[in-house]
Amino acid sequence: MSANTNAVTRAKQDAFLAAYSIAGSVRAAALAIDVPIGTAKYWIVQDTLGFKEKYKDAKEMFREYLQDLAVDRVQNQKPGDNPVLLITLLNAHWPEKYRRDAYHADNSAKEVMGEWKKWLKESTRAEKKKSGGATNADSEQKAAKENAVQEAQSILSRKGKSE
Repeated sequence: MSANTNAVTRAKQDAFLAAYSIAGSVRAAALAIDVPIGTAKYWIVQDTLGFKEKYKDAKEMFREYLQDLAVDRVQNQKPGDNPVLLITLLNAHWPEKYRRDAYHADNSAKEVMGEWKKWLKESTRAEKKKSGGATNADSEQKAAKENAVQEAQSILSRKGKSE
């Protein structure tokens, strides 16, 4: 590429990045500066004139813009305002900060409950064998333990459905 071509490309890239930092979309930014979408994607994939790192910076600026918009909405919201689309955009563009994936990725609580339930059954059987049968107090204790297990499972089930 010649120096003149590089200067023109760099100017177009800068305009694209400025548009992207507000629009958050390759398509919208390309349309805003009248550059084919394929050209913008080519700059990204080929890292034309160091474009890839600048593109990452523009994505970060868009994330910051969304966060600023969310804070402004929270501070100025009116009854009936619905932030669902904004929340969805924050989840999509900044998942490590705004998406609640930890509950989906980590099933350790369910695993612990399963192990506890298994332990409870085994220990109840062992107690029955030891005592030669269940007493009234044993039955009440067993029922309380089973209720606790059921309640914990119910909470985990509701939590999984709400996410």
